[in-house]
Amino acid sequence: SQMPGTPAVPPMLQQAAPASAASPEHWQVAPLSAAAGAVALALGAASKRRKPIATRRHFFGGDAPVPKKATSYKDYKDPWLESADLGFDPLNLALGSGIFDTAATAVPETTYYNYRESEVKHGRFAMGAFLAIFAESADRSALAKQLGSTSALDSLDGTLGLDEVQAPVLLIGIGIQALAEYNLQKSETDGNILSVEYKRDRIPGNLGFDPLGLGKDSGSIKGLHNTEVNAGRLAMIGITSFLFKEFVVKDASIAQKIL
Repeated sequence: SQMPGTPAVPPMLQQAAPASAASPEHWQVAPLSAAAGAVALALGAASKRRKPIATRRHFFGGDAPVPKKATSYKDYKDPWLESADLGFDPLNLALGSGIFDTAATAVPETTYYNYRESEVKHGRFAMGAFLAIFAESADRSALAKQLGSTSALDSLDGTLGLDEVQAPVLLIGIGIQALAEYNLQKSETDGNILSVEYKRDRIPGNLGFDPLGLGKDSGSIKGLHNTEVNAGRLAMIGITSFLFKEFVVKDASIAQKIL
């Protein structure tokens, strides 16, 4: 029998309820328990659904900008290149890959950085070679002859004077350069001996050799670096022109085959 003032119990609940739970307090709690169970089931189903990945937002709103792929070496914003930057890279060699960037730590700037390193070192060799022309009488006479001196006798042969004093000097120079390269590679962590590790705060070609302390000031060393690059380029052009005219143009048979 139902007590006066108590809510009517649905027939479904009356059949499912045990005999011990027939008190009026049980019927007041049962609807609350059923509602709590339904909410828990709904929350569990929602948590199983795949949550959408939140889009990365920029500080000022909108999506974060995607890094732009470099289309020119100027996009790398070399902090050390100033007056020596002539904007000349028509083949975009500085953006190439497959030679210097094989290490796991390589970045897009690695290839450009290695070309800059190579340019500085080749310029140094060319400057040394150009000065060496004035150390041998045969070289001096050949240069004077090229400059139009009628009294000069060009007796330079294909040995380039390597059979004289220049041979040991050249070997000593190569040995010093090899030692400097070894010390540089030993301090790197990229594991690639054919490549120079990209370090933005290191000037390309810097081997730590500055006995006079000319590069202590960051402003002066940047200017000296650009001067060295420009002088090295002139030396490379000069020594190449000298050798080309001496061993190609002077010999008419070779000149006719090549030119």
